[in-house]
Amino acid sequence: MRLVRVIALFAVLALVAAACGDDDGAPTGGGEIEVMWIRGADHPEGQALIEVLDAFTAATGVEVNYNGVGDDLATILSTRVTGGDPPDVAILAQPGLLRDLVSRGAAQPVSQTVQDNMSANYAQVWADLATVDGTLYGVYFKAGNKSLVFYDVQVFEDLNITPPTTWDEWIAVSQTLSDNGYTALAVAGADGWTLSDWFENAYVRTAGPDNYDALTNHEIPWTDQSVKDSLAVLEELIANPEFVAGGRDGALATGFVQSITTVFATGDAVMVEGPGDIAGIAKEEAGAEVGTDLDFFPFPSIDGSPPAVLGGGDVAVALTDNPGAMALLEFLSSTNGGEIVVGTGSFTSPNMNVDLSLYADDLTRSIAEGLVSAEVFVFDLSDLVPAAFGGTAGAGIWGGLQNWLQNPDNVDAVLAQVEAEAAAAQG
Repeated sequence: MRLVRVIALFAVLALVAAACGDDDGAPTGGGEIEVMWIRGADHPEGQALIEVLDAFTAATGVEVNYNGVGDDLATILSTRVTGGDPPDVAILAQPGLLRDLVSRGAAQPVSQTVQDNMSANYAQVWADLATVDGTLYGVYFKAGNKSLVFYDVQVFEDLNITPPTTWDEWIAVSQTLSDNGYTALAVAGADGWTLSDWFENAYVRTAGPDNYDALTNHEIPWTDQSVKDSLAVLEELIANPEFVAGGRDGALATGFVQSITTVFATGDAVMVEGPGDIAGIAKEEAGAEVGTDLDFFPFPSIDGSPPAVLGGGDVAVALTDNPGAMALLEFLSSTNGGEIVVGTGSFTSPNMNVDLSLYADDLTRSIAEGLVSAEVFVFDLSDLVPAAFGGTAGAGIWGGLQNWLQNPDNVDAVLAQVEAEAAAAQG
């Protein structure tokens, strides 16, 4: 594991050398900034971002104090903004939170250099997601394909299992695993966002993209039959104690990284659904090798639904006029900055001009290509709604889905509460 990290460090340093000479990278100038993100410094993704920030410091001389605050980022950030002490740069998973910050006058419009980089390096959708009332405020430094199911290759081979392409096939595979003494799934229910991903993948396939957009915009209520139908489908799999490691209680006590190690370290489950980041975390935490130990299949079709990709991303936003803050956005939006992000081995960059050969293996390269070339793409619903409803631990969508998983028979009461919180969040 240590050798892998050393090799990765040399790769990053090589890209830094290129970035320093790249005219779309950030200027040098020194100074100091604070950067806040959801991932702690001890999390594999937090460690990877620190590598990127170290590269930024090497290229610009701007020192970075990294502050990984966990799932309560929205609350902590709001308190800091209200108190007149925001971090220089916040990295946000929810466009709704970006809109909140803009409405409070807390976000800084990007520089012309960032605008030029975005025009040259990004598909328009990523600029649109970071734009409020016609003004661009941020840079998506990472993106994720959240319609992936990773599995233990050896178990599939031993049982001669073919990766499923439909929901019914997935249920049948899960039953085959159970019949042979395996637990099919690790579900990270302790992290509400993972349950949100499960729901959104099911909803776009059962209700369709038009209803997905309508639910996102609260044009239909959360008590709508389409929501209940989607949860009924999900109940067949992730609320079935036979198929889930630890049953429903175990799922609700399992965090995201633990769900990955449950499959690829302890072998207590065979599959885990989630973003492409799982591959890097499985390698870091469990030594899982792509192809030998780990592979993936796309989230299956439900009742003949067309292929769809649920995506997400994290946008870096300057909250102060510290020149180093905008320098970081210029660095992240540059081609070489994107290649440094990819070079950590933990992230997929939405930057179209990143050299795909920098991805660690065919699997992560395939995930990246799938995201870029997706015909049907929907952005994470919980990230598009106001942060109090879509991005707060124990509340709104996250809390509602945890309550549903705890007691699926209570779906009407759970959705009534979610609908009340959705209406309140709309103002």
